[in-house]
Amino acid sequence: MHSKEIGPLLLRISLSLVFLYFAVVQLKDPGSWNTYVPNFLHVSGISANNVVIINGFIELTLGLFLISGLYTRFASLLLSLHLFGIAFFIGFNPLGIRDFGLSLATLAIFFNGCDRFTLDYK
Repeated sequence: MHSKEIGPLLLRISLSLVFLYFAVVQLKDPGSWNTYVPNFLHVSGISANNVVIINGFIELTLGLFLISGLYTRFASLLLSLHLFGIAFFIGFNPLGIRDFGLSLATLAIFFNGCDRFTLDYK
């Protein structure tokens, strides 16, 4: 393995683990995440708990795609846009800045495309 191949692989795997962690945590205890649901979703008729559960399943599915390298560009683009939205609604504070940085790192995966260790590459 060349050193140039390690960077994209580490980026893809590490960000996948972040998304998978948050997906599992949200699915295990959706009630503790209700305060992060934006106000405009509260009026949609869907309970905050259900929004968190749906979000958890989406992050779980896309995180699994990303870690396996299946639909790598599609999954990374959706996850990046999702995090941009979260960062926007959280605002200019430490959590928002962190999510903005993670969204840019996830967007870098989109621009890199699939690496040699993805199912897409095979």
